[in-house]
Parts: sequence; structure tokens; C-alpha cells
Amino acid sequence: MTLLDRYIFKQVAVPFLLILACTTAVIWFTQMLQRVDLMVEDGGSLLSFLRVTVLLIPSLVGVILPFAVFAAVLYALNLFVTDSELPAMRAAGASRLRLARPVLVLSILAALVSLYINADLQPKTYRQLRQTVEDVRSDIAQSLIREGVFVQPTAQITVFAQEVRPGGQFIGLFINDSSDPRETKTYTAERGLFQMAETGPKLLLIEGTVQYRDRETGRVDVFRYIETAVDLAAFDRGSGGRSLDETERTVSQLLNPDLSDPSIARLADRYRAAGHARLATPLYCPALAVVALCFLLSPPISRRGYGQQVLMAIGCALLLRTGGFLLQGLAADLGALNGLQYIVPLAVILLGSVYLSGLVRLEGTRLVIAAGLQRGRTGTA
Repeated sequence: MTLLDRYIFKQVAVPFLLILACTTAVIWFTQMLQRVDLMVEDGGSLLSFLRVTVLLIPSLVGVILPFAVFAAVLYALNLFVTDSELPAMRAAGASRLRLARPVLVLSILAALVSLYINADLQPKTYRQLRQTVEDVRSDIAQSLIREGVFVQPTAQITVFAQEVRPGGQFIGLFINDSSDPRETKTYTAERGLFQMAETGPKLLLIEGTVQYRDRETGRVDVFRYIETAVDLAAFDRGSGGRSLDETERTVSQLLNPDLSDPSIARLADRYRAAGHARLATPLYCPALAVVALCFLLSPPISRRGYGQQVLMAIGCALLLRTGGFLLQGLAADLGALNGLQYIVPLAVILLGSVYLSGLVRLEGTRLVIAAGLQRGRTGTA
């Protein structure tokens, strides 16, 4: 890179990193607030909470990257104009494509980072994130029984403990179990002890009563016991042999779903559309950069800035990215048209690059071939 390339690259890269970091931090903070229930309702530790929120960062960065590139290019080019640097560069003979070259290099680097995140890092972090959440929710000693709180691990089960002591000891237990369609069981116990047996987690109840109520006849039987055990396996909210979500699957798994599994075959078109979207999304980094370059490098130099051009560029960028999301949804619904997810950003990159190269120019509302291409024929465009 020449001195000019390095200067332009630095002037765009610094705001790009700042915008990316600040935007990611703001959105990450909102995501943290949405997951406070991991500690409040599910009894997770602070370490588990932080681990879950940190694992969200790669996916957030992957979404924000194209917009961060676009915003940084708009900011840097408008700053060049107001500081009279862009007129000096143009007066020194630098063409639009020459000025755009370091910006395109930065956008391509951002696209490679986005591709790595979408293809490899995102599914790995989402799998770890979901596993961490399920580990917290399947820890019955923490999530099922909490002091002074009525907890419902399922819609049919309610658990209350008057006091929770170290070592899985509980005082003043109440358990209402209506999971059996024929009868409702209600346990009360003076004390309880959580135990992990070979057959699964159990709660040993000491000195209490159990009440059976037949739902058909309404008959109630009450028995007093010295010691009994309640199987907590049915209370476990862990998923065991769960299937992977769309966000947890790799690109190859999305593009080639296992059609022998009925649950996967039913969502095969959606998986394929998501897989192509992961590969197409990085293309929006250079595409949005080209949009910004076309609007801010093309008009006549003005020391008052490019307010109107900036607004038009923002409108086109939003339209382009929204169109990408709509194409993904359309491909998922129709099971076809996945190629359009690549064609749209590639077309913007190609047409914008041709326009920046000077091969065509805009006269009013018409695109006109540059005069140099007509040399030897008419001498004019």
C-alpha cells in the first residue's frame, strides 16, 4: 500500500473499529438484560451468566460488521470533504477508483471476518451457549428448589422450601405434583435432602405427609410417613438428547440437511436458505462500502458537506440489506431462489466498481459510457 492508501485506510479503519465496538457493546448490554432470568429464575451463577452473554458477542459482530463498514466510510469521506482533503487528492490526480481502493481492502477484510464468524465461530458459540443454559436449568438443586419461593419447573409441578441449607438440605418442603392425569399428589415434609442416585436425582423427604386426590371421584387419601423419596427425573428441565437449532448448525449441515429425520426434513428449505444467507452476508460488507463510495465520491466537491448524498446512501443501504433479509425469507418459503442472495450484493459490487472506475458516468438520470471508450469512433460519449 502506498502512503495515500495507508492514510485513507487508517482514516476509515479507526472509526470502523470504534463504531463496531460501541454498537456491539450497546446491543450486548440489551441482550444481557434479557438474560438476567438465568440467575433470577433459574438459579444460575454469575459465572454462568457472564459466560452466556460473552458467547453472544460473535453473532452480534457478524450482524453489525456490514453496517459498521458502511457508517465508517460515510464518516471518513464526509470528513475528507469538510477538511478539504478530498479536493486536494482529486487535484493531485487521484481517480475515484484510486481513492476507493483502500476502502475496498478494508471491506474485504471485514467480509473475511464475517465469513469466519458465520461459517465456524457462530455455530460453535451457540452450541456452547445453549449447553451452558441447559446445564444451569438442569441443575435441580439450584433451579428447582429455592428458599421462600414457589417454583414451577413444569406447568404441573409446584415446589416450595421454607429454608435452604448447604449440602442440598431443605426445611419445610411442599411439593404439588399434578402430572399424573388420574390423581394429584401433594407432599409436605419437615426436612428434605437432595441426592444423586444411579437412577437419577432424588429428593429424600423426612417426617411428613402425602395426600392423594383422585380426579374422577374427588376422594382424598392422606398418609403420614417417616421417610420417603421423590424421583426428580421428571422435574429435570434439561433436554438430554436434544436436536440442534438452526443457529447451532454448521453451514454444511444447513445446506445438506438430514432428510431421513422428519423434523429436519420439514424445515429443510428453511435450513438451506439460512445456510446460503450465512455465505452471502459477508458480501454486504464490500457492497455497502461501494454504495457509500458511489454517493460520496461522485458529486461535485462542496465544502458544506454531502448531507443529501449521505441520506440517499443510507436509504439505499437500508433498502439493500432489507432486500437481503426478504430474499432469505422468500427462499425459505419457496425452497428456491437462493442464488439471488448472492446475485444482489455481487451486482451492487460490480456495477458500483464500474461506476467508480469512470467507465460510465451519470448525466442527469442517464448512465453514459465514458468518452475514452468511444475514442476513434465519434470522440464523444
